Amino acid sequence: MTNQEFKIEILRQHWLKDDGLNDKADLCSHGELFLKIGNEILSDSESDSWCLSATGLYLLRTLKQDYTIGDFDNYLVPCCGHFMIPNDEKDYVLIYGCNNGIDLNIKHENGIVEFTTEKGTKAKIPIDMYVNQVIEFTNQIEQFYGNPKDKEVPNDEFTQNGFRQFWIEWNDLKNSL
Repeated sequence: MTNQEFKIEILRQHWLKDDGLNDKADLCSHGELFLKIGNEILSDSESDSWCLSATGLYLLRTLKQDYTIGDFDNYLVPCCGHFMIPNDEKDYVLIYGCNNGIDLNIKHENGIVEFTTEKGTKAKIPIDMYVNQVIEFTNQIEQFYGNPKDKEVPNDEFTQNGFRQFWIEWNDLKNSL
């Protein structure tokens, strides 16, 4: 069992405008991603651009819980994240985008994480290898993103609450490791 059974890596990160400037009004990090499960490459430099910040949050969730396709009401690797909606209990955020993305199942058992793609490709790695890859992935997003307090969040309660809950959940998940 090697860490090559599952590999996720940010190839390039950008804001939606992708003009090289820091877009303080863009609330999501976007970019190209390399994602491989076993011998199946789900995303590479020739693939679409993905919403990396939503992907990072979803992967953080999967560090301690199983994930079945559709559990988060979006793809595990969504194309976009137009709306961030905090749930009634305010302990997580729903992120809705378009109908394009990458999904797979993630199961934890006896210190091993098993991945199953929509095509049925399976791979397993030790949980510590998975945690390390997800933390590296989310650290890169944070480094690119900068301080969320510097963002220009629209002055409406819906967007403000969703954005705030996104970062509360992100930080809670990272701090719980």
